[in-house]
Amino acid sequence: MTDKDTAIVVVTGVLCVLFWIVAYCAIIYRGFRDRTFGMPITALAANLSWEVSYAFFLDPLGDHIHLLSIPCFIIDLIIAWQCWNHGAQDFESPFVRKYFKAIFCGAVLVAFPVVYLAFSEFRDPLGEYTGFGINFMMSFLFVSMLLRRDGVGGQSMYVAVFKWLGTLFAWIATALTVTTSHTNPLPDSLWSFVSDSVTHTEYPLTRLINVLYLVIFLVDILYIVLLHSRLKARGIAPWRRF
Repeated sequence: MTDKDTAIVVVTGVLCVLFWIVAYCAIIYRGFRDRTFGMPITALAANLSWEVSYAFFLDPLGDHIHLLSIPCFIIDLIIAWQCWNHGAQDFESPFVRKYFKAIFCGAVLVAFPVVYLAFSEFRDPLGEYTGFGINFMMSFLFVSMLLRRDGVGGQSMYVAVFKWLGTLFAWIATALTVTTSHTNPLPDSLWSFVSDSVTHTEYPLTRLINVLYLVIFLVDILYIVLLHSRLKARGIAPWRRF
């Protein structure tokens, strides 16, 4: 986000963060209820690294998204605490159970320099490549976690839907960044917004970012469908389980 951002860019950016906060809170709630953790370990390590980098190392307090990354990081620490306490019991391997906490620490220690250096290596001050790259990985990992586990511990439809909405609005905010200006604060039409966005080739909305988001969009919908089916199969009312 920059000083050139229009009001609609700011609003959609804030909505993106708020939707993710709801998803985080739903993960935490289910984690406490089910005595487990609700975010895959690799995704959690990368997510923590992105938020601490963006909030505290890269233009700290620079704009509303940098500011909002601070509460996101704090909330993520609670998810990390749940993972630390309950993670070992989630795996069958005796080796993983025995050394889980060391593995978890190793994941964070590896993820942080990789994510932090990616901001500069990919010339990514707005966190587009890093953010959508982590979300790309996260979407597949949530599906994998659901398929690996026998039950639905740590997961709910509200996690799935608000995670999907959070990334959707991240893309919308990025797309509005390149399709609006203070002289043209709104797209001319929905069609022009979509066509101009998907054909844009320069940072912060490149062809790679558009492809990453398209895959995220589809895999997140797959996760929603699979989770809904799993809940129904276990006789659980999907939308009554926060």
